[in-house]
Amino acid sequence: PPLTGERRAELAKLAGKYAEQQRVAVRNVRRDAMEHLKKLEKDHAISEDQHKKHGGEVQKVTDDHIKKIDDLLRHKEEEITQV
Repeated sequence: PPLTGERRAELAKLAGKYAEQQRVAVRNVRRDAMEHLKKLEKDHAISEDQHKKHGGEVQKVTDDHIKKIDDLLRHKEEEITQV
């Protein structure tokens, strides 16, 4: 049977919930990477400049992945709500 408007709203909400879980997972990976860089700098394996450079790269990759998640969510919500 075709989906009702109420069911479509529930599915869109569920998709948003899954997207938020993925954003949290990406942020956790970023946190782990930043902690690893901090440890390397503390152990004098890398310099402060390298730490900042690589930290910026980690942040850029994180932002790119969050944007992809948001774009996929927006596309899926449009697909779900399309009658």
